[in-house]
Amino acid sequence: MTVVRGAAIVSVATVLAIAATAGSFAQTVSDEGEVHGLKLGLRAAAMTLDGWGQLACGSDGGPPRQDLDSWADFKKCPPEANGLHEVAARFDDEAEYVAKALGVPADAAGRIGTRVAGHPVVLSALFDDGGTLRGVRMVSDPRATPMERRMAHLLGVAVINRYGADGWTCTDLPPAEGESAVGGVFIKRHCEKALPGRALTVETHFLRKPGQRDIDPETGDYTHGQFESWTRFELFDPSYHKR
Repeated sequence: MTVVRGAAIVSVATVLAIAATAGSFAQTVSDEGEVHGLKLGLRAAAMTLDGWGQLACGSDGGPPRQDLDSWADFKKCPPEANGLHEVAARFDDEAEYVAKALGVPADAAGRIGTRVAGHPVVLSALFDDGGTLRGVRMVSDPRATPMERRMAHLLGVAVINRYGADGWTCTDLPPAEGESAVGGVFIKRHCEKALPGRALTVETHFLRKPGQRDIDPETGDYTHGQFESWTRFELFDPSYHKR
């Protein structure tokens, strides 16, 4: 197990490779702790649907469950172990439907859905019983195209650079039995950082799981999508972090 601290967690080559992506994230996140207007301390009762297309109960970053009419309906979502209620939210995708209506699906694909730093994500807000936003969760969307999913681990780099490369404590975990690299790259990393009033966590995987291969042993053909690549970002009120 390797523990890495500070700016060393991001190589110069990687930073250059995702510079445009990080810039996009910086535009989306206008200040620390904010993703598309979601910010710790907001009150559900005062939040509007401006810029949002759909709300639903979340499933720990997975597929949405029960539809909700407003943020104030958060109590319809069962609490997690930390007592918070997860509300999954999609960005307003009106442009997608307009593009499809005009018969230009390629244009729609370029703007579709909920994206941060260009990556499709499942985004959610977590509220305490009193309706105060105590956490923000963002997980790369496993329903993305194979190419987008392959690049999903780079979202972790964009997040780290957005909140400053210094001050992170990262642990690189060794491969479990049967896990292997993808094109010579193996990433299985957990990073944490503390900011005033905020606790940040980033987890990133880019690897092949047991049984996954780049070449089919029977046909000799290259396989399609046989890898695991994802990023999970959580920002919590420290009182609710790791409960």
